[in-house]
Amino acid sequence: MIRRLSENGIRVLQMSITDDFHAPYRFNHAKYMVIDGCRVLITSENFKENGFPDPGISGNRGWGVCLEDEGLASYFADIFEYDCSGAWIEEASGAGGVVDDPYFRQYEVEFEPVEFTSAHVIPVISPDTSHLVREMLEGANESIAIEEAYIANISRDQLNPFLGAAIDASRRGVTVRVLLDSYWYNVEGECDNDEMVGFINSLAAREGIPLEARCADLDLNNLEKIHNKGVIVDGRSVLVSSINWNFNSPNFNREVGVIITEPHTAAYFLSAFDDDWNAASCQDSDNSFDYLKLAVTGVVIFALVLLYLHRRR
Repeated sequence: MIRRLSENGIRVLQMSITDDFHAPYRFNHAKYMVIDGCRVLITSENFKENGFPDPGISGNRGWGVCLEDEGLASYFADIFEYDCSGAWIEEASGAGGVVDDPYFRQYEVEFEPVEFTSAHVIPVISPDTSHLVREMLEGANESIAIEEAYIANISRDQLNPFLGAAIDASRRGVTVRVLLDSYWYNVEGECDNDEMVGFINSLAAREGIPLEARCADLDLNNLEKIHNKGVIVDGRSVLVSSINWNFNSPNFNREVGVIITEPHTAAYFLSAFDDDWNAASCQDSDNSFDYLKLAVTGVVIFALVLLYLHRRR
């Protein structure tokens, strides 16, 4: 891709580690464009087939927004210029490589683009102002809807601070829903999304608070995976961003997002969230899989005992 861009006269830069300089970010994980100095495209999605599939083709669930405002565009252009001007930047050189042949399946569009005006927009930049995500959750009064690729705690004994803020909101009566991805690499480990869903639901049941988590049903919604990093608060404000809910993303990556306060915009994204949520599965306990294994083990042992007794006759 770098080679093809360069051959067409498009300059490509990369953040690098050299003997003298280290890039100020662990990863450049932002997904944004500044266009004509007056528009900004901000999204949760990478610029590839499953992030931006062709019409009629399935891909990831992600959110994006194109904002038209010269002041906002100038703000993000300054970020881009800063990141491109450091001593850690070098010209990228590409070479030919193997082109993937991704599997495509058909998809019927459910949510067409819509246009709204007069929104209040606050940029959220990692690592500079990612604390605004936590403050957004802390300011909720009625409801929080969270759709994430995954949520990772800092350690076994320390909650992810964004998740902690959502749980605290639920403890004061805010209805909180958490929807996570169920793609194979997010549920086949011993401590990933299905365990996180179980932990959240067990906590909710134990404390009797309005908190629920689910893993997305990708087949029912004909999605490749949930790659979103979005939040909707009180049906009025929506976060569209690239910020994953782990320790690294808000603290060490270059990430870009916006908090948009405009009821119609929030309602649009909430309708997409509700569609994913209603198709999702709910895991009531973090021990449910263990109970299933115990039940299967019990049946097998019972069958072996019957076989042993039969042979003794």
